[in-house]
Formats: sequence, structure tokens, C-alpha cells
Amino acid sequence: MRLFNPGLLTLLISLFILTGCQNPDGIGLDVDPDYAIKGNLIDTITVISHTVKEDSVKTNSLAKYPFGYLNDPVFGITDAKVSMSLTLPSNGLTFGTSPVLDSAVLVLKYADEYTGDPSSQLMVEVYQLRDRLTENSNFFSNTEHLIGPELVGSKLVKVNIKDSVLVTELVKGKVDISKKIAPHIRIPINPAFIVENFLKAPATSLVTDISFNEFFKGLQIKTNKLFSTGPGGLTLLDLAATNSRLEIYYKNTVGAVVDTTLTSFNINTGGSAATIIHNYAGTAVETQLANPLLKYDVNFVQPLSGVKTSVQFPYIQNLKALGNIIINKAELIAQIETGSNVFSPSPKLIIYRTDIADQRQPLPDVLLGLADNSLGGFYDSTKKQYRFTLTAYIQDLLSGKLTQYNTFITAVDSKANNASVLPPSASTVSRTILGSGNTTLPIKMKLNIIYTKVN
Repeated sequence: MRLFNPGLLTLLISLFILTGCQNPDGIGLDVDPDYAIKGNLIDTITVISHTVKEDSVKTNSLAKYPFGYLNDPVFGITDAKVSMSLTLPSNGLTFGTSPVLDSAVLVLKYADEYTGDPSSQLMVEVYQLRDRLTENSNFFSNTEHLIGPELVGSKLVKVNIKDSVLVTELVKGKVDISKKIAPHIRIPINPAFIVENFLKAPATSLVTDISFNEFFKGLQIKTNKLFSTGPGGLTLLDLAATNSRLEIYYKNTVGAVVDTTLTSFNINTGGSAATIIHNYAGTAVETQLANPLLKYDVNFVQPLSGVKTSVQFPYIQNLKALGNIIINKAELIAQIETGSNVFSPSPKLIIYRTDIADQRQPLPDVLLGLADNSLGGFYDSTKKQYRFTLTAYIQDLLSGKLTQYNTFITAVDSKANNASVLPPSASTVSRTILGSGNTTLPIKMKLNIIYTKVN
């Protein structure tokens, strides 16, 4: 417990204000154009920050699924694999009389993000699932899904989420055509496996999706680091896209005509899940997690059930000594550490609070309905920083409307709405190194407050 003499406290607060206020009259604040608001500026609020472990995350029914293997010099090893179930193209599917397989390929469309070494190659392997992934179950990032021992497909892949891919499209009764489609992975599947599990499947298993999934549980894709090159990388897959599917090409003979047919099995995202494993051994992240109360120059933010940064303002109530004040603007500024951050920082971070039951809650600023751009959290590549609006939050802490328990910074999908991203994110892969509130370096995390005294 800290005890203060009231007179001494008033004096200290006054000095605190004078040293932190660039223009006490509030006329033309020249510290930063963003702070051109009439009022008094305080930029010396104590900010304490620590790196803590993130919670596990639900990974079925995702908009984008994380995949890959990355050996990060700061964050250690992250391994993300995806298990998926398939759907029939139609109920009562038939492959015709005596179909002859040409080929089969698992097509997986990239989403919008990649982090890692762009020159690395990932050995992507495909296995058959042993257990069915039911849509009404919750699968979390630490859930392992059993697979069979047989390797049913593989390909060495250099991830490229920007360049389209040239493919041949079958046109029934006409000449096939070549066309470019969105960036994706194409993994050849073992012909014998396709014949046994699809072309020779019992007719009763091809009646509905339920009967099919009871017969064929699904597929899992994973990386084999022994046959991959470089430190690797992590990407996101859009499994709901129409061109994310298992494509089976086979010949049928109708009279004297032999034609090649394509039958596609789409991916059921409700019956798909990601498994994510982190290994921080020997890293700075491991050191901070093991000794969280020590002071460090940087803190870490990593999605995929990785780590987040805890932020505290331990002496914020001392502002009450100023009298009755209105918070015109409160903004947390978090600089990135650029020296060892060889990967692109997270496109978007959010800040949230917890309540007395340790449940995640949005900040009051979010509940006011402010636009995401006003709330902040987007990475500014020019200033190398993130800014978070905390105006209503700080005002509520001072008024006693809210109690400060914990506040956290975590990574989220850049397209996600702030009001809907409280759970940990599995739909972004980029990580961030932030200057801590404890450092004396120029990257120190700061809380800037502009206030007005009420007479």
C-alpha cells in the first residue's frame, strides 16, 4: 500500500503536470498535430507492461485458417496444420459406369497474409483423418486430430499469395482452356487412394454429406520440416472459397465417346479446424513468460494463441488531485522495435479490458460506436507505431464507473470489427515487438492525455 501526504501529493501532481504539459494554455499544441485540441497535455503517465500467454482459440468455422511452419529467431517455432472434412457436390453422387481415374489434386486458396522468409519452401503433406469433425463441436488450437499413417499427397511449396496460377479448365464436349485463377496451393493426391475412397466408395456412402463423412472422415495438411527449406513461413487459407476443394479427374465412356469429367468436393469449414503448436525454447519470449515481473525494453504480441501484452496504469487515480477534469483525448502510443523485427508487424492490434471475473470486455470507446479508424490499432508504417483511443476508458476509471483490472494488447485480423474481436485470433499470422512501458529507450510506450478543468 502506498501512503501519501495530501499536501505533498498536490505538489508532486503539480510538478508532474508542468513537466508533462507542452502548452499549459492549450493554445496551438505543437508536440504533434494530432494533439491540436484545447486543453492541458500530460505525457508522463506511468505505463507498466508485461508479456503474458494468450488463451487457446476456437479454430473451426474460421474465415481464414492458419497454416505453415516458422522458426522465428525471436518467437521460436510455430507449427500450424489444418484438418478438414469434405462435402458432396450433390446428393446421390455417382461416378458413372467403370470410371477410370486420370488424376486428383487438393486445391487450397490463399487468403491475404504471409509472414516468414519468402524464399523458404514448405513440404506440404496430406494424410487421411481417422475421426470425423462434427460441425456442432468446438475445436480449439491445442486439439490434436488423429490421422492415418499413409501419406496420400505431398508437394514442396514456395508460398506466394500475390501471383495467380495458370490452370487447365475442362470444358465438357469442347476443347479445354487455360486460365489464370487466384493464388493457391495444388497438391497431387495418390491415385490409388482416390480410387479406393471415392471411385470405389459404396453407393450408400454417397447419398448425403452425413453418410459421406461417416465413410470418409476428411484430410489433414501439415508441413514436414525435415524436407522444407529455410526458416519457413505462416500463411492463411481461404477454405470457404469455391476453388478450395478436392478435384477428381476421371474418364467415362458413353457409347463410343470417351470424355474426361471433373468432380469437385468442396471443403466444409464448419467441419474443419486448425491445430497450432508454439515452442519458445531458448527465446526472449520464453524468458519474459518465465520472469513476467522483471522490466524489459520490449514486449511481444503474437496471434494464433501465442502471447499478448498486458498494460497497466498503476497511478492513474492520482489525476483526481487535479480536481474535476474532463478527458478530451487519451491515446496510448506503442512504438515497434525495429532492430530485430525482420518480419512485417501485425496489420492491426486491439486493446481490451477484463472485468472482476477476468472476462474479456470491450473498452467503453468501442461501445460508443466509434469507427475503427477512430479507435486506432492499425499499424502506421511511417511512424512505426500503433495508436489506441482510450478517452472514455480513462474517464470512466477516474469517475469510478469502471475499475482497472487488466488491459491487454493482442493481434487480430486487419478486417475484423473492433466490437467483434474479443476472443483470441486465429485468422492473422503476423507478430509484433513493441517498446514496453518500462524502458528508457525512445520506443517507450506512452499514454498521452489532454484534459480540461471544469470550474
